[in-house]
Amino acid sequence: MPALAEQLSNFIDTINEGPAALNPDLFTGPDDRILLGLKAHANTISHARLVALEETFPMIRAEMGDAAFNELSRSYTETAQARAADNSGIGSGFPAFLAAGGLSASLTDLAQIEWAWLECYHAAEADALAIETLAGMDEAAMLSLPVQRHPAARVVMLHAPLSPQLSELGDVARAAAVLITRPDSAVLLQPIDRPAALLMNGIDDFSNMGNLLQAAIEHVGEEGALEPILSLIGAGGISAGALAQSKGMVA
Repeated sequence: MPALAEQLSNFIDTINEGPAALNPDLFTGPDDRILLGLKAHANTISHARLVALEETFPMIRAEMGDAAFNELSRSYTETAQARAADNSGIGSGFPAFLAAGGLSASLTDLAQIEWAWLECYHAAEADALAIETLAGMDEAAMLSLPVQRHPAARVVMLHAPLSPQLSELGDVARAAAVLITRPDSAVLLQPIDRPAALLMNGIDDFSNMGNLLQAAIEHVGEEGALEPILSLIGAGGISAGALAQSKGMVA
């Protein structure tokens, strides 16, 4: 009898590839009964994958309609990437699948936002840098403060006007991206302009607040440099680095 890990691996291969992949030593009994059991289990797995996609992308489903979404979902679950993923990660390739299928940029942006929302929701806990913390520092301490992206922060660059599913975000005419954060327990979406998006995407390369400020000056000039930084801090997108936290510099 094969080891348990080999049994599970072969069972997964059989579900994905069909009865020809089955190791005959795994089951006893008539072939037709074995095949019937495998079909029932495959149907259960297929349904669970479709439900996982529905729960991951409810706004895409609402905008496309149930029938169109279900058809695309069934096609996607047959891809190698979807078959290799568990149900919690099955949606990671769905936005790219939609884009490759020629869907509108608005829909693919929405799919990226929904997937980023889920990543944000499951990300590690960390304290977000508070504006009040900066207010209590002198200039030298503030400029040397190590900064990094909050582990729950995600930026989705926009390639089209936002979907009506996100109408609650208000007037987003100047938005170049959507920032997804979880500063406390709730996931928040906030439209941001291009300078803020570029700062957020490059923040782990800037090392400290002084470098971040210099990058902002290069993007928008001295007069407006603080605006994108403060918007990112206010949204909970930035954490103080490990050095600052170890010195008790974060409230």
